[in-house]
Amino acid sequence: MQFSSKSSTYTKHCGIISLNNRYIITPIDTGIDGRFILAHVHYATEEEPNSSNSIATILNIYGKAASRKDNVEFYTELMQHRFLIHKITTIQNNMIILGDFNYKYESRRSNGTVEATTVEWTALLEEYFIDCFWENKSATFHGSNNLHYILDYIFCNNTSYGTVTECTQEFMNPTWTDHEMLVITLQLQKDATQGPGAYKCNPFLANNHKFRRELVIFLQGLQPQVELKTATQSPQEIWDWIKDEFKEHVRQFQLEEVNWRRKALKTLQAKRNRCMRAKKNRGLIFQGLDTINQQIGALQDSIAEIEVLKLGKYWRENGEKNAGFLKKLTVSRQNQRQLKQLRHPVTQELHSDQGTMSEIAGSFYTNLYTPTPPDARSMRLLLDQITPDMQLDGEQQSLLELPVELDDLLFECKRSPKFASPGSDGIPYQLLRLILKFPPLHSLITTVYNDALTKGIFPASWNVSLMTILYKKNDPNDMANYRPISLCNTDYKLLTRLLNHRMMEVAKQLINENQAGFVPGRFIAQNALRCQVIMEDAERTMNLAKKNNVIHQMPKAIGLSLDQEKAYDRVNLSYLQTALITYGFPANLVRCIINMMGQNLLRINVNGYFTDDIPKLRGLKQGDPISSILYNLAIEPFLRSILNDPLYHGYQMQYATDHPNYNANDPLVHVSKILCYADDAFVFVQDLPDLARLEYHLDVYCNATNAKINYNKVEAISLSGQNTWSYWQARLSEMNITKFTSNKDSNPVIYLGFPLLQSVQQREVFIGGLVDNLRTATKIHSVRSLSVVGKATVLNSLILSKCWYVLRVTPFAQSNVQAIQSICTKFLRKGIFPVIPWATWTKPKPLGGLGVLDVALQQSALYFRWVQPLLHPSDSPHILDLMLVMLVNKQNQSAHVQVPLLFPLTRTTGLTKQRTNTVTMIYKSVDRLKRINEPVHLNIATASILPVKAILQPSATVSKMPIRATQLQVKDLYQPNPDQPLQLEARKAPTIPADIRRACKKILKQINENKVHIQPYFSLMLQPPQGGTNRTTDISFKPFIDSYDFNSQQGLTRQISTRTFRTACIEAHTSSIARSNWNFFWSLSLNLVHRNVIYRFLTHTIPTKRLLHYFEIAESPLCPICGNEENAVHLLFLCSSKASIWKAIIFEFLWPTVSIGDIIQACSSLDFENIKYVSKSYTTAHMVVLVTLGNIWRAQVRMIFHSTPFIWIDVVQQIKNELLQLHAQTEIHKQL
Repeated sequence: MQFSSKSSTYTKHCGIISLNNRYIITPIDTGIDGRFILAHVHYATEEEPNSSNSIATILNIYGKAASRKDNVEFYTELMQHRFLIHKITTIQNNMIILGDFNYKYESRRSNGTVEATTVEWTALLEEYFIDCFWENKSATFHGSNNLHYILDYIFCNNTSYGTVTECTQEFMNPTWTDHEMLVITLQLQKDATQGPGAYKCNPFLANNHKFRRELVIFLQGLQPQVELKTATQSPQEIWDWIKDEFKEHVRQFQLEEVNWRRKALKTLQAKRNRCMRAKKNRGLIFQGLDTINQQIGALQDSIAEIEVLKLGKYWRENGEKNAGFLKKLTVSRQNQRQLKQLRHPVTQELHSDQGTMSEIAGSFYTNLYTPTPPDARSMRLLLDQITPDMQLDGEQQSLLELPVELDDLLFECKRSPKFASPGSDGIPYQLLRLILKFPPLHSLITTVYNDALTKGIFPASWNVSLMTILYKKNDPNDMANYRPISLCNTDYKLLTRLLNHRMMEVAKQLINENQAGFVPGRFIAQNALRCQVIMEDAERTMNLAKKNNVIHQMPKAIGLSLDQEKAYDRVNLSYLQTALITYGFPANLVRCIINMMGQNLLRINVNGYFTDDIPKLRGLKQGDPISSILYNLAIEPFLRSILNDPLYHGYQMQYATDHPNYNANDPLVHVSKILCYADDAFVFVQDLPDLARLEYHLDVYCNATNAKINYNKVEAISLSGQNTWSYWQARLSEMNITKFTSNKDSNPVIYLGFPLLQSVQQREVFIGGLVDNLRTATKIHSVRSLSVVGKATVLNSLILSKCWYVLRVTPFAQSNVQAIQSICTKFLRKGIFPVIPWATWTKPKPLGGLGVLDVALQQSALYFRWVQPLLHPSDSPHILDLMLVMLVNKQNQSAHVQVPLLFPLTRTTGLTKQRTNTVTMIYKSVDRLKRINEPVHLNIATASILPVKAILQPSATVSKMPIRATQLQVKDLYQPNPDQPLQLEARKAPTIPADIRRACKKILKQINENKVHIQPYFSLMLQPPQGGTNRTTDISFKPFIDSYDFNSQQGLTRQISTRTFRTACIEAHTSSIARSNWNFFWSLSLNLVHRNVIYRFLTHTIPTKRLLHYFEIAESPLCPICGNEENAVHLLFLCSSKASIWKAIIFEFLWPTVSIGDIIQACSSLDFENIKYVSKSYTTAHMVVLVTLGNIWRAQVRMIFHSTPFIWIDVVQQIKNELLQLHAQTEIHKQL
């Protein structure tokens, strides 16, 4: 039988397997040729499993069956294992000894000893352990000649025996084993404290045709009662009644229909046990016992076959290509963390009993959700920030008040998360949708939802939320360190999803661009990159000040990462109501929202038990779709109060006075005061007066909204990297802010998950931790058997995915990328020889590669999100785009950002050799792009302002040009031809200023002497105008930008995806196999061997004797079967035994005219068209070929590594059996 194990340990003789993802097995010791295993059992949630926190310790034994003497020797040797004996006799925790002891219970001597074992062993069991089955056991072994013995046992120590609630003996199918199964049930302490939780309807019933048919009948049966209730009850009460009846209907259906085979099996086992006890105790013999055994065996066979077939096809379809499925196999955790103990807020004592923990949780959230009256003056000051331009107009108000229609609800239901947890009614979205689509209920449903929108009246079930608490970090005994998630009913969330969708349509004009959280079109990484840009600019400015000895004049700006305590849960609803009215939201909608948030009763889930109802009188519900936009609207006036404060300066990014873009009359300044992602705020503080203004605004905000700032958790960071703590220490300490980070610290500040790097050391520390996590992940996945496709899937989706988020912003040096790539190659190459080249791993799958993402290329693809608006500016650019333009221009003293991006020779490195930074990553990204091989036509105006280096081809001479020469522009060397205005010619020496005349002459001379070559696009401008000449007069780099090859007609006018970028960057690949054939191959549901063998055949990495001999691994290049030289074709097709297999398979399945050569050609091209006809309707030609290759390979491996003879007739039979099994798997899935 195949086990879908969650954790296991085993030897060649015995094993311990966990089928429940709550428990993991940790092996301690094995010995005596693998005949015993000692292991701990832990909860999967334990962060560091060890002997002190194990649930139980298990000793599994498999005695020797050869002879009594052998078994006595085995137990004698077992007793000599001092560590083992000491462990099992001194352990205070649950200890269980079980297994096939291989000595007969019936052969006890009068002195209590047993044959085939030792007195010491039986004495140890008698002194320290209890036989769970005592005298109630019957024969556990059924041998030939009608012999029946008791050979299997389960012993518990006193601790574990007290937790045993049930012992059963179950008959097993004789075709599986000649033993019966002993089962004990234990009620562990932690499990005992785990309550039942909330009932949840099975969402997969929505796809069950029988359930859907019965549901229609059920709902039709409710209609007469619905009509009767209409006269006496409100629509809201009727809707709640329908949901209750529906929930009970689902419960009954599940009880009656699910696992009927297992229920029948349990009944038969109980019946058999009664018969066996009667036989043992009273000598009764039941004639029907054999029939019961046969029925039990048949049911076990049926259950096992269905499970194996289901898992077989499911694995082939998902096990290699579905990242989510692979992740579930490797991640075991409880959805809700088990609370071990909580600290009482008054006495500070720790409590672990369920009742007290529920009281502590209830008290904590009662206090949290009890509001403090807002300060009227503070609220007025805050809401004054909502100016008329931030208020909704009549058209927007009408949009928000549109009646709710059934199509709206069905649309929201369809786009809702598939596996979202339901609320107190237990009804998931999938089943709710079936109710919504029942026509007789349409009128009632729309009435309920429109009453909610226009009158603020809800069904009673909408006002009850279940709350689950998720541990965040720090002390797990402190209730404040848990995040409350409200599980609201799905029918309620349909309304809030709809309102959220409508409010998002109008919210963008109300919420400033510094708030990146939950606003369409904004991205969390924008704020992180702004922080990074500001810090790099501040560092560069400080370095310039050092160079010019004016560092004392520079501001000592810092950033503060603010920490709000329970931000969502503390929002005062009176303040929120007034704010929404001030924004111009319709009164009915505001009433609806406030009633939804303020008339709630919460039941907190503490270890599966729910507290009494807790009134929620303030705060938003985390987990409610509408909460995010409501919080944004609540915090917006605070953000505006800082942004609109003329006395608050923040960080000012601007050009230096010597920059070409500096304008003394109208200096360009990008001011950054505060960034926000939902409640995560980052504030830029220029000096102490700024800090005083910030504290004032925070006080107003807290007094008006009930917000609370945890100053002791606020992190301060020097923007320039310099240690300016002496300037800030006194004032920050008064505010209880003690965490200050500069470039002297080894650990960076983490903002929104991104490190704010100030030094190489901080980068290496952060990336070192990331690399360690990647290495751990590869170790976890390396123990599994994966095909090449499975490895690529795991690497892309489960390992490297840990990098992609950070790589969007954080600059990685080449050495960092190489460290990550090294981990990747080791993971991919493990167990594969000859190795598949890295180029093949990273090649696109339609071209025969495996689609592994190249880390460096993906980093550039992610960074191109920031590069694209620099190359193709928007009419309404984001402030981040403007700041990036300034950052690049400042580093290059460039007036146009496109110049250093498009012309690498024109770039400068800055003051000194800088560490890898944002500008470096921008360069790397744009430099990866390829240009189409067509002439670029630039106009005179644009060419004239280019630096001289932009028109020169790279060479040693150009790289050594003097600095003064590199500062020249094209207009210093060339001028329009008076006779041909669209043609350039060399300037006459007298017109050139004297100070650069010599440099110009020298460059022109080098060009004329062909020591320096000009770029092709510029050489066109020195020739008479042609038909393609650019005749525009505005400065434009569009011809160069349009030359980038994105295989798209839109070019850069639309956002370039990472996939499009990677495709545009990779070199052209050619494949002898058509793209359509590769796509067909990747779409097939294959197991590991099927896919690996043919793919390695196609990539020439089959470990043949000839190849192994070439690498001096094999002594001979000859085939071990026929003695001819063994290459891949010979190994798989042409060896005499392999050819016999193919001939038999052709005769059995394929068309008689097919030859082995045709099959080789089909495999080499993945084109099975010429051999597509089969004689068996249940399979296809390509599956016949692939299964045959897989079985040939298995037989070859068994011959090489296990010395199993290669018998071709047996291989043919295995091929037939596997094809029949694949057909059976397909059929069982059709039925299910």
